[in-house]
Amino acid sequence: MKSSKIVLIAIFILSGLTLPLLGKQAFKKYVTAATFMCGLTKVLDVYGEKKKWWRFYKGIPPLDSFDIFNLGPYFITSLWMLKLTYGKLRIFLISNTLLHIVFIFGGLKYMKRFKILSLVKLTKVQYLVIDFIRAVILYAFQYNKEKLKTSSH
Repeated sequence: MKSSKIVLIAIFILSGLTLPLLGKQAFKKYVTAATFMCGLTKVLDVYGEKKKWWRFYKGIPPLDSFDIFNLGPYFITSLWMLKLTYGKLRIFLISNTLLHIVFIFGGLKYMKRFKILSLVKLTKVQYLVIDFIRAVILYAFQYNKEKLKTSSH
């Protein structure tokens, strides 16, 4: 098995192993926002690939490397970030930004080495801006979901 497939499987499984630690209540509370963001991220990533902002390599059929990453660590990280920081916008934004800085300026070189993801026409700073906007959208989605729930009661 190619090393990229081993890394993808490991990333997917390791992130999934944290899911039971999240708790049923937190999962129920944040799963809609995390699912929405995964869908939005999929649309953005397809658009970004067409614009050659980045490249996702083959994953494990029928999923490409992006789908595995999106359905695994991105989905679960979204759940955890909301659980740990929702209600504290400043902490949420700082935590998300730091996490994205570590991934973009540290992890991307490994993603490229293992042929999972590489930036093409997009700079790391531009990618960080996109990730920051996605974080704001995630928080805003959860905020509006809760606001609608509160106003309906």
